[in-house]
Amino acid sequence: MDAVPLGPFRDLIDALHELYVSAGCPSGRTVSTSINRDRSLEYVSHETYRAALRGAYLLSWPKYQSIIVDLNKRTLARRNEAELVGRFHALWARAQEDGQRPTRTGETTVPRSPAGRGIPPQPPRPDAVISWPVQQLPIRNSSFTGRRAALARIRTAFEQHEHTTVVLHGVGGAGKTELATEYAHRYGESYPIVWWVRCTDVDQARAGMAELAARLGLGNGSPGDRSLVDLRRYLGAPEVPHLLIFDDVNGEQEREIRDLLPIGGGHAILTTTDRELPYDATMVEVEVLEFAPDEASEFLSRQRPGITDAQLADFIELVGRLPQALNIAARIDPAALHDQYTPSDPVVRPLAAARAGLSAEHRDLCDLFAWFGPAPVPIALLQRAGTTLGSPLGTTLRNRVELRRALRALANYGLIRLGEHQVEMTHLARQALRSTLPADVDARARHHVHEILARAALGAPGVAAAGEYREIGRHLQPSRLVESRNPDAQRLIADQVRFRVLDGDLAKAADLAGQAVAVWQQPDFLGPDHELVLQVQVELAGAWRGLGEYARARELAVDVVRRLQASPAHGADHELTLAAVAGTATDLLVAGDYAQAVAAGRENHDRSLRALGAGHARTADCRRRLSASLRHAGAYAEAAFLDLPDFERLEPADTAATVRAAFALAEDQSGLGHYDRALEMLDRYLPLGSRLLGDGDLGMLAARRTAAVARRRLGWPQALDELAELYLRCQEMLDRSDAHLLSVTVSYANALRDAGVTSRAERLVTDAVDGYRRRLSDGHPLTAVARVNLAAVQRARGLWAAARETGRLAAAQLEKLLGESHPYAIAAAVNHATDLSLTGDRAGAVKASRAAYEIAVAVRGAEHPETLAAGTNLALDLIAVGKPDDGLRERMLVGWQDLLGEHEFVARWARGSRVECDLDPLPI
Repeated sequence: MDAVPLGPFRDLIDALHELYVSAGCPSGRTVSTSINRDRSLEYVSHETYRAALRGAYLLSWPKYQSIIVDLNKRTLARRNEAELVGRFHALWARAQEDGQRPTRTGETTVPRSPAGRGIPPQPPRPDAVISWPVQQLPIRNSSFTGRRAALARIRTAFEQHEHTTVVLHGVGGAGKTELATEYAHRYGESYPIVWWVRCTDVDQARAGMAELAARLGLGNGSPGDRSLVDLRRYLGAPEVPHLLIFDDVNGEQEREIRDLLPIGGGHAILTTTDRELPYDATMVEVEVLEFAPDEASEFLSRQRPGITDAQLADFIELVGRLPQALNIAARIDPAALHDQYTPSDPVVRPLAAARAGLSAEHRDLCDLFAWFGPAPVPIALLQRAGTTLGSPLGTTLRNRVELRRALRALANYGLIRLGEHQVEMTHLARQALRSTLPADVDARARHHVHEILARAALGAPGVAAAGEYREIGRHLQPSRLVESRNPDAQRLIADQVRFRVLDGDLAKAADLAGQAVAVWQQPDFLGPDHELVLQVQVELAGAWRGLGEYARARELAVDVVRRLQASPAHGADHELTLAAVAGTATDLLVAGDYAQAVAAGRENHDRSLRALGAGHARTADCRRRLSASLRHAGAYAEAAFLDLPDFERLEPADTAATVRAAFALAEDQSGLGHYDRALEMLDRYLPLGSRLLGDGDLGMLAARRTAAVARRRLGWPQALDELAELYLRCQEMLDRSDAHLLSVTVSYANALRDAGVTSRAERLVTDAVDGYRRRLSDGHPLTAVARVNLAAVQRARGLWAAARETGRLAAAQLEKLLGESHPYAIAAAVNHATDLSLTGDRAGAVKASRAAYEIAVAVRGAEHPETLAAGTNLALDLIAVGKPDDGLRERMLVGWQDLLGEHEFVARWARGSRVECDLDPLPI
């Protein structure tokens, strides 16, 4: 606290500290627990409480209010709450207005801009240090001409609407990109955030937005990162002014691009050649036509000073008034335009003439862009390839001065856009170039591009810089690199597939892997049993698994494992074989065969230990997969036994691996009924996970659900709000039948049932049952788990006969599939006894409750919450038949009090209410 400088914020912290001392200096855990049991107060973690006392940063007002109210209750001379809260709010308001108060980053706030547009609030990542403005734009065209009416219309639209999208549409080459660029440069100072997004394909657009998310501290820059949802929310806030430009959108992308647009705030410009692009009420349409005659003349006059009126007319007659065609033609001798015979495309004639005017070496360089993709090409990549290419082109590339001279020559003809580190040919010019190249020249250019890409030398996926992988990856499929017979090119393809899997871009990984396998497995290419073919097939199976294409994944994985185990070059102990077998264990989980998944995972882990050693990355991966299988099988203690050493080994370092190990161990602790231990670990590592993994990471979503479920089971009221928010987030990001969304749906429905919102709970859990049936099967254990929860809702609604039938079928299915000692089966058996009791079969209820309790004691332990539930219900059933067991009832109440303290749930059960055993299914 002493480190906080004097001022309004220090005054607030001093007052809070005085209240803290008066309250007896209560611990963070004590205050946090107390606050979080009061439905009227905002949730405050113990870490947030400590940060408030230290003056680490200025909290939101509801957080301070919760802390103040709770501390006041603990003081001996309690003050008037309304007056105390009012005093603190005044202190907080002055600190909020002060320009030097600490933010969450530890930096001082930035004052509002002179233009009157507010600096956006810091994004939620704790360590994000943002330097405003955040801007990414193409280089401004110094020859920009005219377009005064279009610029004015864009400006007027944005001045009249705080949130709107301007759609610039017109034919290719009409200058839509240049118009958007000019507007952004002229008026960008009005926005703290100005961001250009290339939309040649959807993946490129997502990558551009993911990069913005990373710059704002909302993700790691991965196009597969689900922090795009967080970015959309953040930019949708009215206090976050921004200008986004989505360049070159086509009609097929419209839905996906619209999903990237923020809702409710900011401005966007969208350029497209598609006149039929759907619009809505928030969009303003601006058609970009070819130059007017006076604009065309003005443009050519700027480009060619001293040009005569006759020459102007000649140029325009030959080329037309399309800006891009004029831009290229203006650099060429008019005689060359007259002599050049080309198709009627307005860009082809000037481009062909410009190419003909290049030297042979510069022409070879120009031809490369016919086969690069619709994305910038790193100049360093061209230079690197020059060291091995033996042609005259290689001489140009490896000489830095000559390469820069050659690129400037192309830029001077208007053929490329040249930046400091990258070079790019426009989509229209690239298409025109492809149409003019003779077949032999075209084939040579493609071969050269393959050789250049093969020399990328990116390093191992997951270790090398992700940005470089993404840059190069945009050129692989347009260049048809999978057809290259260069071993380095083939290795690059395999590494790109692996990178995309690690990057979370599973659809793109599967697409590239599928193309590669289709070409490589041909007998006259690499053949079906080649190392790279098998490696890419292992990754392809994993990508299909992640995309929910379970049947395809399992069929491919079984075939690959068979071939690897039979291969003399591989065998059962080869690293690639172990990776393939690990995937088949996941397939067994998907099939619902948990015991076989554990057996396969255990054998694979033992093989990896013998062949590779305990410290090998593949062995660690096998161990993680085995512990996941054990959790599904209900063997939480054994899973914790495997996970704890990994966590202790990784704990000293704040890495993504440490976070994932902590999440796994917290899941183990939750399964063992140690909810407080699980929460302590999750509260510690979720903020770090947010920074390292991104809030949209599937592991983060699963961990947040585990934390919310643990809070619900401990009786904390804010768990319902946490699950509601998590459910909405997952709905935004995931497919309706995604395993993570289904698990969150079930947990949210359970919390709603607890809160008495039974109609909504029944709809949700019914949707989950249907989702599991579609995603997995009607006979899968998780489908039965969802039905156990459906029966719980039916009981809560008084539909006892329906609940009894639903629960009976689910319990029988779980016992058959998993055995009576599986935790899912135990919970279902406890609930079936409740159904018997509610429908009048008291003797049957005693018998069922006793059996469930004895199994729970043997399997889960006497103090596990499910055992307490079974014992509590058994005590009630014994009372109902006139055979009370006071010792059993007392033991159960003591157990609940040890777990929950003096909670209303304990009082309810003490008065004779039965305990409901609902289930929170693990996502696969």
